[in-house]
Amino acid sequence: MKTTIHLSLLSAGVLLATGCRAQAVQSTTTPPPANAVPQIMLDGDTDDWDQLPDGYADGHFIYLHFSPVHDFQPSIQAAPYTTRIRIDADQSPKTGRPMQWMSIEASMQEPQGVDLLVELSPKNAKGTIGIGSSVTRYTQAGKAISLGHSDIGFAFLPTYGSNDYEARIDRHAPGASMLPDEGPIEVVVDQIDENGRFLWSTTIRVMLPKLAPIAQTDATIPAKPSHSIRVMSANVLFSSPLESPDAFARVLDAIEPDVILYQEWFNTPVEEVSKWLNTYAGTGWSVHMPNAKAGVAIATKNRIIESYEAVIPPSGNERPARAVAALIDTDAGELLAISVHLKCCGNANSDEDRKRIKQAKAINAFVHSVHKAHPNAMVVIAGDFNLVGSRVPLETMSKSLGIHGENLSVVNTVHIGDASMITWNDEKSRFSPGRLDWMLIDESISQAANAFILDTRALSPEALTAMGLEGDDSKASDHLPIVMDLINAE
Repeated sequence: MKTTIHLSLLSAGVLLATGCRAQAVQSTTTPPPANAVPQIMLDGDTDDWDQLPDGYADGHFIYLHFSPVHDFQPSIQAAPYTTRIRIDADQSPKTGRPMQWMSIEASMQEPQGVDLLVELSPKNAKGTIGIGSSVTRYTQAGKAISLGHSDIGFAFLPTYGSNDYEARIDRHAPGASMLPDEGPIEVVVDQIDENGRFLWSTTIRVMLPKLAPIAQTDATIPAKPSHSIRVMSANVLFSSPLESPDAFARVLDAIEPDVILYQEWFNTPVEEVSKWLNTYAGTGWSVHMPNAKAGVAIATKNRIIESYEAVIPPSGNERPARAVAALIDTDAGELLAISVHLKCCGNANSDEDRKRIKQAKAINAFVHSVHKAHPNAMVVIAGDFNLVGSRVPLETMSKSLGIHGENLSVVNTVHIGDASMITWNDEKSRFSPGRLDWMLIDESISQAANAFILDTRALSPEALTAMGLEGDDSKASDHLPIVMDLINAE
């Protein structure tokens, strides 16, 4: 059951003034095995909600789908209003924090007794709308206890501004212990301005099935098909392999990539990156890294046919361009590999978002120029896209880059053993987990045979042992490696 009310207080004249019309981008997904019960893929694509109510739960997670109504759609973690997810866990208005409803009869209704509150773009210490997220648990007497998003296993997608969102809460998380083991809960998702005035609201009632036992997955990394090229994109968090070499080495040994598209080898000379790889990941690696300050690099044991330095213009203020490209000879054919690290931060229509769009246009033009000399080369563009504003940079970058003029396709990498596409997770950050890392390929000439994300924290001890990994290996960076096995479609 769902009730939705909205009041548009945002100016209809506030539009995404990018000058770029969104283009349709295809997607290719390698889903986990189908289950007998409905399964929500946490990917930001809400098509799997078509046959489900806006609140759904299984033995492990609570899933929510909500569609705010506004003329302008900023990311809800950097919005000019606060999005709240209010959960009444015991169906009682007399416990928790009393909060009013958005309705004409609100003054005549008992308030909702909120036991758990998630706020996106919450108020900051100055009393104005801030950024990120906050989580608060309320005792029966209404005492507030501050938590982090990781304490309830909270995540939502997409990370960029949208008309549709899906969110997930882990029922086994320590901060979610006030939720019943089974039975109904009431959820209000609303949005309020700085003065507490309601902008939009929806009420969702969710029936929780019996809580299932905690379970980690025994799934392991899939085998690489013959005549394929395994491409991994990895943001290594400010050259963290130099500080935590063993964790990164174990991950590389388990994944066994043929091509690595790196980001954030900041201020590390190419010789040092090459030395690290050839020390901890076997010998024979070549590294293309034009500028140590940029932190982007391409590493491979295959022959580099041609390397490129000027992929996008410098960012100004002596900041180098964070994109690098190489044409690589592989078993599947020539591969134009591009590692990108787009501008961080901002929101839709912000200076940062316009910068990302400008960078995407430059990368698109670069690929077009390379295609003139290498028309049959496969293409993979991957890295940290930082899509925290609009989706326009992704659409712009992919436009008409296929060998027959098609748009590039998004490769939907999925967590091994979990129906999620989250690629970034910093448990200490004010921002909840998101999908910042993306891959694009030309499906007219190539296909992704496997596409996965590795998060060791979700794997069973047996799976970790089988792959030579440790449970905390994925904590070495805030980004998770995204991987695909690329095959020639011809």
